[in-house]
Amino acid sequence: MDKQARNWQVLDERLLVDRSPYARISEQDLLLPNGQVITNFVQVDLPPYVMVLALLDDGCVPFVRQYRQAVGDFLLELPAGHVEDGEEPLVAARRELREEAGVVASDWHFLGKYVMDANRRCGWGFFYLARSAQQVAAPDPGDLGEMTVQLRTLDEMRDLLAAGTLVSGPTALCLGLALNALQC
Repeated sequence: MDKQARNWQVLDERLLVDRSPYARISEQDLLLPNGQVITNFVQVDLPPYVMVLALLDDGCVPFVRQYRQAVGDFLLELPAGHVEDGEEPLVAARRELREEAGVVASDWHFLGKYVMDANRRCGWGFFYLARSAQQVAAPDPGDLGEMTVQLRTLDEMRDLLAAGTLVSGPTALCLGLALNALQC
């Protein structure tokens, strides 16, 4: 079976909400390869983002603790943020690490590109491990309100992951990828 025969064909698409550059929601009418038609299939487009696990020279990892309105609580997450139009993901990762944690690093390793919801799209994430990292400035929360940086050891990170304390899917994914890359 060729690729075209496996693809769903978009018969019609209607934009429901446009909050660019943050989100776009549309619905599609689709024709499946078997002839079945699906109407009102929801597509959620979110911008690409980066996430970084930075390993400081002392072996600690900076986490950002900030309020997340969607879950109504403070979450502990790795530094992350959107990729600006025309910006390379690695450039965005370096920028976000500096802004959110006040950290720079000299050794960068790409961990992969993943989508959080393959059925709805919901933004591609570019994940990085940054080693030889150093605190060089105070964190800048920008427009996110209250934000603090907390340092955790690799053992503490494993415990947080195992306990389900890290409820952010991208943070858990990046942490797992980084621990695998570090082989610990």
